Amino acid sequence: MSVDEFDVFLARSVRGFAAEQVVSGKWSAEEAEARAVEQTNVLLPQGLDTPGMLLQVAENIDGIKIGHLWVTLQATPGSGVGAWIYYIEIEPEHRGKGYGSALMLAAEQEVALHGVSTIGMNVFGWNSIARSLYEKAGYQIMTMQLRKEITTLPSQDTGRAKL
Repeated sequence: MSVDEFDVFLARSVRGFAAEQVVSGKWSAEEAEARAVEQTNVLLPQGLDTPGMLLQVAENIDGIKIGHLWVTLQATPGSGVGAWIYYIEIEPEHRGKGYGSALMLAAEQEVALHGVSTIGMNVFGWNSIARSLYEKAGYQIMTMQLRKEITTLPSQDTGRAKL
């Protein structure tokens, strides 16, 4: 990834990360972008030159840029994995052509070249297309968070739910 490509990637990944946090209900729309910038800066303190990070542009055989990949070679201690995919995306107009699977395989091969034997990632439950891709690539669910929006209040008369 060149410096110019990094600048484009960084802006796009921050916007995408912020939007996903809003959709997931973790952050408000007002705070999302600032928090995404803050967390990204912690992970990439030296930008493109941050040690232990693989930042790559994916191209097809015709040299057309089709996506981006951001992987750390050392995940958070205690996570049970070695490498961690922070960002993987195929441009919308190139999806459904097998590039996602190819980029996943390329990520796995790259981390293996660095002596890492496991790789992990997060995916939002609502992202069924990505989940399907990752499951087909052999990724297994390690943890799962659930949430439900409560739209009615329980009975107020005794403070106890009536069953």
